[in-house]
Amino acid sequence: MGDEICGELLTHGLMEEDRVISVAGAPVSRFFEAECDGVSVRDMLRKNDKPYIYLWAGAHNVMGSRGPEEYGEEVVEAAAEIRELCPDSMVLVLGSTPEAQSVTGSDEIESYNEALHAAVKGCPDRYMIYMDIFTPLADGDGYLDPSFDRGDGINLTRAGCRKVLSAIEENRFYNALSGDEKYRYMFKDIYAQRAPYTVTEGKVAYLTFDDGPSKYTPEILEILRENDIKATFFITGWCIDGKEDTLRQVIEEGHTVGLHSYSHDYDEIYASPEAFLEDFTKVYNRVYDITGEKPWAFRFPGGSYNNFNKNTADAIIAEMKRRGFAYYDWNAATSDATNSATYDSCMDYLRDYTCYDHSVVLMHDSLSLTPQYLQDAIDWLRGEGYSFETIDTADEVQF
Repeated sequence: MGDEICGELLTHGLMEEDRVISVAGAPVSRFFEAECDGVSVRDMLRKNDKPYIYLWAGAHNVMGSRGPEEYGEEVVEAAAEIRELCPDSMVLVLGSTPEAQSVTGSDEIESYNEALHAAVKGCPDRYMIYMDIFTPLADGDGYLDPSFDRGDGINLTRAGCRKVLSAIEENRFYNALSGDEKYRYMFKDIYAQRAPYTVTEGKVAYLTFDDGPSKYTPEILEILRENDIKATFFITGWCIDGKEDTLRQVIEEGHTVGLHSYSHDYDEIYASPEAFLEDFTKVYNRVYDITGEKPWAFRFPGGSYNNFNKNTADAIIAEMKRRGFAYYDWNAATSDATNSATYDSCMDYLRDYTCYDHSVVLMHDSLSLTPQYLQDAIDWLRGEGYSFETIDTADEVQF
């Protein structure tokens, strides 16, 4: 419940209409005087049966003639009225969001949030709680992160609104759960369901490309197109910026997209299941926002078991499987990512280590070398009797 900022949750398709009360243009003090679709807000609240109500006001409710303390008292009065109308519901008062540096309002917003926090904390009602959503949206300098800025320095992108919802979900369970269990209740939208499939009989090669998209990906797509081959691309999130059209082209040409982490930083992503999920969520949402596709498959940087995840691999794998995701290692490769790789070494490696009827072939579309050998690799595999498919029809290949 709140002003027009709540309406963004509907605009971005992140919540259902019956779960949002958005009173556009009204300060907190006038929320209860308003009507939504001809029904008074008070009547809507009286009929509420939800266990949690989130009170969220945008920055214009902060940057007014009221001082921080007066504002905090006003919001708490509104929250108290909600509690009277909905005695079986907990009211969670959200702080205001940061603004971009160009707007220069973030410092003042922080002071208002501090006053609001103090006012909620001073309220004797233990079913009224303050929740910080400023921090999850702010960059290192305390301004609205550019990736969450819709362009005016104030309003949030879809990713920004989703970050708010994720922060709400994470914080709700923060104090109730231990660190080892918390991640199971976080990232609530990150689940997958693989479609039924049938493995093709005979010899099948599943060409897979890691670490893209890159400037070499279009050339690889052209080679695949000329050979009427569909392949699988495991996307690395940080590579996407400036190559959004290439990522869309991968989808449009019928290839399968999997995920290969956002940062590809082994120390970072393998620190804990929570750290892995946080990174995974970032690349998952980035791919979904650009393509509309929800990937169901992923590949671990360095493979599922490596020197960096000895203490966390089992827990990460268990959690990702619980969420419905499938991961693919490989049983064939060209070793194109080694420092000493050449055309000849890639072809020799492929010939020497491709021995399974169903071969998941590891390659990289981030390298200039890959398009140099790719056509000959395809010709050799065809000469060995292989057909080509995406991993959509492949059983998982794992170390």
